[in-house]
Amino acid sequence: MILRHILVVGIGLPLTGALILWRLADHDLEHRLSEAFAVTVSGDQLTGTLWLPDDNATAVVAFVHGDGPQDRTMAGGYAPMINALLDRGIAVASWDKPGVGSSEGNWLDQSMSDRVVETQGVLQFLKGRFEGPAIGALGFSQAGWVLPNLTDDDVDFLILIGAAVSWKDQGVYFTKARLRAEGYGAQEIEAVLAEQGRENARAFGRDATVDDAPAGMTPDRWRFIHQNQNANARRALSVLGPPLLALWGAEDLNVDPKANAAIYAELLDGQDTSTRIAILPNATHGLLKAPTYNWQLTKDWSPYAVARFLVEGRHAFAPGALETIADWIENRSVTP
Repeated sequence: MILRHILVVGIGLPLTGALILWRLADHDLEHRLSEAFAVTVSGDQLTGTLWLPDDNATAVVAFVHGDGPQDRTMAGGYAPMINALLDRGIAVASWDKPGVGSSEGNWLDQSMSDRVVETQGVLQFLKGRFEGPAIGALGFSQAGWVLPNLTDDDVDFLILIGAAVSWKDQGVYFTKARLRAEGYGAQEIEAVLAEQGRENARAFGRDATVDDAPAGMTPDRWRFIHQNQNANARRALSVLGPPLLALWGAEDLNVDPKANAAIYAELLDGQDTSTRIAILPNATHGLLKAPTYNWQLTKDWSPYAVARFLVEGRHAFAPGALETIADWIENRSVTP
């Protein structure tokens, strides 16, 4: 009996260790073929990395960041998705936001229109780099006010994850979800939202100045919100040309999945037949498994969630999420 236990442990520990190492490899991009690139947009040089599959790329996708000072790998958070796409033969390009990493400028100076121009600059580079593969853009969250403004001349396809149509509506939903998590009742939430509405009108209204910024908010952040607070993707979606895959997690705490998916379905009805709109069950804002990773901000993750993400790698995503993305891209691809 003792020998049996020893054998089980002796076999089990190496297998467990091998499994962990295999999963940890999802966070390693150093072993992948890659090329550094730089583009100049509005006088600022933006730097990034193009990761290449082992064989010829069947498609190429540019990652477009959500909010915040994101570097090209989102501090490593993109690595499992990048590795999963590379394994399917899809090249991935991503770059440091202006003023982050090696890129010049200041991302907080940007309007959503500036972000469109920035993305177009990277897409032009990719068109010059590749001949044959379909080239698209995959955007997260705030990129929902960027990618719909791209045209058939810019891309062959678009993918959005956790996009909102209205900046202001998204802010209300975000606050409601946070207050519910903190134990506020329905009446209390409405009272807080009413007060927040009055404060936003004072701090960010037409006649507001940087001196009206809420306590603790930097001038740069105030200017960023002030110039982008009216962002709304309705008009761009109503005339969208490229095929689009739009995905939301059913447990999204940042963006209302049902309301926004319904708007997308209404506005894109009758457009490109390959366009797909879907809400994935048991998935978060970033399509990770809920409830294990369901926080509004990654900085709020528990130590357990961080450790589990490191161990799970691509398997931290909701079942079928990465496959849905890769399969859809594959159907857009053109073999070189």
